[in-house]
Amino acid sequence: MYLSDMKKIIATFLLLAMLFNQHNSYAAGGFCTMLDKICQQKHVDADALTDFFQKVGVNVYKAADISIYANVFKWLYTPYRLGGKSERGIDCSNYVFKLMNDCSDSYATSKQLADMTEYVDREELKEGDLLFFNVNGGGISHVGVYLQNGKFTHSSSSKGVTISSLEEPYWNTRYCRAGRITVNK
Repeated sequence: MYLSDMKKIIATFLLLAMLFNQHNSYAAGGFCTMLDKICQQKHVDADALTDFFQKVGVNVYKAADISIYANVFKWLYTPYRLGGKSERGIDCSNYVFKLMNDCSDSYATSKQLADMTEYVDREELKEGDLLFFNVNGGGISHVGVYLQNGKFTHSSSSKGVTISSLEEPYWNTRYCRAGRITVNK
């Protein structure tokens, strides 16, 4: 009986040691390595990226898709330019296309983008969902990409590529709807 108890204890110890090693290897080689790898591919400083997003209230460590954040960081402060598609200047809908697909050079208006999405309740927003606004009184005329914690990124005519909050009065009153791009659309 003593020998079987010892076998159980040893088996339990080995199982715990194996689980501990898996946990440590994930922490050591998991998110942080992925963040560094993506930032390296996008030519972005990982420490600067995490510091910036922390300052604006977005936790990249909770990100479902860290590459979105690396792309946002790469485009930050790019000036707004109607019809622009480059680092010299970019408008809101082209910015959304660039975030969704680095090599995309397609163009659609904010309204056309809205027509390509499946409606999403504001309370059900997920990273990458598109947010549509009426900024000129004629219906949907601005688009941004939801990040988390009520924050979204967009190319603003006054600030260029930036991060704003849905709770800011300007954006809250102009919010129209949100949409999720679906494969079947």
